[in-house]
Amino acid sequence: MKRAIWALSCLLLCASAGVLSGVPPPPVASWDNARLWKTSTDGKSSLTFAREAALDGTCLKLDYSLRGATGFVELIHALKKPITDHVPVVFEVKAQGAGNLEVKLEDADGSIFIVRWPIAGNHAAWTPIVVYPENTEYGWGGDDTFNGLATFRLAIAGTGKGIVRLRHAGVGALGTPSHLPVLGPVLDPDRALPGIGFRQRRATTLIPQDPRVLAWMKQVQDTATPQKQLLPAMENDELQTFNNALAAMAFLLMGEKERAQRILDFYAAATVRTNADPSLQNFFLNGEARGFFQVVRMQPKPYHAAGPNDRWMGDMVWLALAYKYYEKLYGPARYQEITGLLKDLLLSWYTDDASGPGGYFRHGWLKGDTQLHEAFGHHEGNIDAYALCKLWGDEAHARSVKTWLARALPRQNLPLDLCTWRTLAFGKECAGVLDIPDYDLRYRKIFTHNGRPVMGLYDHPDITVTNSWLDGVGQMACAYIAVGNKPRGYFYANQIDAFLIDRTINGVKTRTVPFTANQSGSYGWVRLDRGFISAAAWYIFAKHEFNRMTLESFKDE
Repeated sequence: MKRAIWALSCLLLCASAGVLSGVPPPPVASWDNARLWKTSTDGKSSLTFAREAALDGTCLKLDYSLRGATGFVELIHALKKPITDHVPVVFEVKAQGAGNLEVKLEDADGSIFIVRWPIAGNHAAWTPIVVYPENTEYGWGGDDTFNGLATFRLAIAGTGKGIVRLRHAGVGALGTPSHLPVLGPVLDPDRALPGIGFRQRRATTLIPQDPRVLAWMKQVQDTATPQKQLLPAMENDELQTFNNALAAMAFLLMGEKERAQRILDFYAAATVRTNADPSLQNFFLNGEARGFFQVVRMQPKPYHAAGPNDRWMGDMVWLALAYKYYEKLYGPARYQEITGLLKDLLLSWYTDDASGPGGYFRHGWLKGDTQLHEAFGHHEGNIDAYALCKLWGDEAHARSVKTWLARALPRQNLPLDLCTWRTLAFGKECAGVLDIPDYDLRYRKIFTHNGRPVMGLYDHPDITVTNSWLDGVGQMACAYIAVGNKPRGYFYANQIDAFLIDRTINGVKTRTVPFTANQSGSYGWVRLDRGFISAAAWYIFAKHEFNRMTLESFKDE
């Protein structure tokens, strides 16, 4: 516990004041030549990178503009030979602008270890940085063991624009004092407090669902498109497959069969085999089954993807789960063709894992159909795929995916949904996984909202951010209820009510749930005066004690 408190105090110091004082020794091997770096962006954000001469010496200058909800730009330096010694990376940085600075250490098998902090308020003057592997957290790729530095990446992510200057970058001398704390869990001393109450995170009763949240979803559906079918994610122009699958399930749960049919009918009809429009939301392109885009818009062309877009397997799985729920309630006849198409496509994307036992469903089409599949499997989407295979009665694929997940899932610093969704999919055998975010104050946030204390959950471990991802709170509630811990589940479900906001649409007074409690932690794109479909859907799921992975409701049990 002393170590956790020390890490918390150090990290808060770094968040508010950048890093500790003291300039490290110059790098053992310098990377200050601009030709040693490559640049990368998300395809929408822009980056100008060049050497700059100034009165205080030469440096590398990054002039960036981040676009979209969470844009990124990145500098990449690949070492000629990986460094296996336990040595730091050192550099000096001066910056002004928006977004987070992200330092990424990549090893030879593609494991990314990351540490990030806000640019604003931290680097107005030249600031020295010394980063060791223990100052970072496992992010993604490879495995969660750092096996030596192969590639160094410096990224800016989030929203907004600015300028970052970099100098004296390179491999530092072993033993150079670090400017960042060792990262790790920050355990709440009240984490195992018995009884009922706010500090105990338990409630005896579930606050009933506010019916105006469902009314909001209805109004959004009735006003977003001329056909009154799909729902935009945030009362905007983004028609996301994931969010519409959630909306269809929420409508079905609430007995709104016709409204669910509007959504499901849209995707069932978007299966024209002769379609030759590469950006139209359609399952086929020139006769080839490709699946649905993650996002399409109404402008400038209705139901078209704007810019590079993925047809991700996770969205297809969610849509298949929505059709499966309809089938459970009303029979298979209406959507037999589209469910068969989705199943055939997903099974064609399955692969055995060459590096070990089990297998996974691959990514799908990326970047506007310019690439088929990533070189690795996505944990989150394959948890969903496991649940779908179980509902199909396909025990062989379900068992194979579960075997792969047991080996491939990271063991620390998990995104929140890898805890909640795994518990919803695997049931009581994974109940203990919920302790990871529930006990750790890097995930679980305690703060005041509208004059009252609330408990929230962030989407990944980050002690520097005080925000609540309201999808995640709903997921946590559903997961606890699904494994029989209703007092904990009721508590988290009740926390969402504190964030309900009033919305009047088409003259109808409604209430809804925003995506996050505030805009901190790279959520500057969130409209706090508008609702978000996934957050509203998870609110409804939680209030009805619904497990969307198994299509079971535990209400009144």
